[in-house]
Amino acid sequence: MRKGSLKKMAASLCAAVFLAAAGCGSAAPQSSAAAGTEAVSEASSEKAETKAQETKETAEDKENGNESRINEDGTITIVDQLGKTIELDGVPDRVATTIMPFPYIFYAVVGNNDNLIGCNPSSILAYNDSALKYMYPELAKADTSFVDTSFVVNVEELIKLKPDVVFQWNYMDDEIKKMEDAGIKVIALQYGSAEDLETWIKIISTMMGKPERAEELITYFHKSVGEVDQALAGVGKEDYSNVLLLSDKLKVTGKGFSNYWLEHSKAVSPSSDLTGEALNVNMEQIYQWNPDIIYIGNFTSIQPSDLLENKIEGEDWSAVSAVKSGNVYKIPIGGYRWDPPGVETPLMVKWLAKIQHPEEMKAMDMKDEVKKFYKTVYHFDLTDEMLEEILGDTQN
Repeated sequence: MRKGSLKKMAASLCAAVFLAAAGCGSAAPQSSAAAGTEAVSEASSEKAETKAQETKETAEDKENGNESRINEDGTITIVDQLGKTIELDGVPDRVATTIMPFPYIFYAVVGNNDNLIGCNPSSILAYNDSALKYMYPELAKADTSFVDTSFVVNVEELIKLKPDVVFQWNYMDDEIKKMEDAGIKVIALQYGSAEDLETWIKIISTMMGKPERAEELITYFHKSVGEVDQALAGVGKEDYSNVLLLSDKLKVTGKGFSNYWLEHSKAVSPSSDLTGEALNVNMEQIYQWNPDIIYIGNFTSIQPSDLLENKIEGEDWSAVSAVKSGNVYKIPIGGYRWDPPGVETPLMVKWLAKIQHPEEMKAMDMKDEVKKFYKTVYHFDLTDEMLEEILGDTQN
């Protein structure tokens, strides 16, 4: 495995900042249907970051008595990520969500999706390619008519579903207001970090009357990531792989949740300090970065073979180190896509670490890790065929 030169990467990063500031780089074509339904678009990410800053102090100053809780009379108090308090009469029977990763996180917490009556249409697109369809086929019946892939809600259609509560992103102010004006209870969630994910799990667990489940999942999450931290403890920065995160055609991933799994799997990305999740670049910039490994996101239809066999018109990938060495991988989809924060993030960290540091991770079998995770978290036994679907060509 080739390791990138840190000095070369630092120089490349400076060039990338200049290019981004100048607005150069090839304009990317219209994204595929899958790419067009990313959990948070570039513009949405900026709005989410702004909202996160606005609500950070509220969250930090929250007293224990004001946190989400189950009350003695059976009512449930939820404090969402806007710092807003939502009172529920009890465990809701009818839950709807506009948030794409939500259904599989909900499933991990509750053990079923019986209460989930509606979700984002992109969630179902992912579901059809995911292992969740085997674990919970009933989710296919969830209504998707009330929301589009940009999280805009049709209130008239939503009212027909008679939801007890709806989940929406915290930066969608207008959408939250119009639902609340219609008398619908809304819980706002914030996108972006492992800490935010833990808050989602705690809110869902409390709301569904299973507060102890949050502690179980979060403890297991940290234990699993900690196993990688321990295995890679002796890896110095000079041995970090130089990786490119390709989110779509000539678009790369910048600063965001990807930095979490890069940090724990001991890799560096030359675009990781740049703001945005879909940054336009050109082939000249790719050549300058010359990554050792390329990871292709699961929100785009682009496959490793498109790069390895130079199938993309107008792009010549043949001179890139990762392509020459065959180190091009598609990010998996398990219960959901592994790109954004989710309950399967520990598997993403292990998968990356195994690719980037095969010697340090040689004692770990990725098939066994995925099987064990599904048995522990979902109480579900994966077949070999299901494992093949999740891991594809990267069963390392």
